[in-house]
Amino acid sequence: MEDKHSSDLLFDCHSKPFNIPIPEWTSIWWNWLHSLPTNMNPASDSTGQFCSESQNYSHVWFLAGTLGDSVIRRCTIPHGKAILFPIITCIFSFVLDPHLKTEEQLRKAVRKDIDTVEHLSLTIDEINISELSRFRVISDPFDDIIDGVRTRSVSDGYWIFLKPPKIGDHTIYFSGRNIDFFNEVKYYISITSDA
Repeated sequence: MEDKHSSDLLFDCHSKPFNIPIPEWTSIWWNWLHSLPTNMNPASDSTGQFCSESQNYSHVWFLAGTLGDSVIRRCTIPHGKAILFPIITCIFSFVLDPHLKTEEQLRKAVRKDIDTVEHLSLTIDEINISELSRFRVISDPFDDIIDGVRTRSVSDGYWIFLKPPKIGDHTIYFSGRNIDFFNEVKYYISITSDA
């Protein structure tokens, strides 16, 4: 099915869901991901068993991509939650990339990486979402804690902010590839009134 109503499904990347700009939401997403230990991190999860870890925001639920893999996950999400996830994203920080010394160098490095993206795909409940380049979001430099070390980070990527889905079963499929990374995930989502 073609993309006819994506504006009904998705927040525009220039909007402010719940009074927070989407670039800031992506920083919050990275803080969430980096707060979780490797053995229960949703990005390394092959089944969806860690989908509900540290979902502490009243209006938003975070979904993860992968660390460079293809997976199928099942996840139960409470009704009324918007859903944020990256089709493909990367992050540079002073901890992970100590050769970078300034925030401007972080910005340039992360932009250069995402500029190599050569494939993007998104389907929500069999609706193919087109023109995915409009969902590119680069963050401002933000405070982050990576491997227990406080640092500054910058993120760039293609981010989807899904408006709260109706109660019932939904399928989200996304994939992205750049010069040295591939991310492919299918989520079977159950939206429930009592999750």
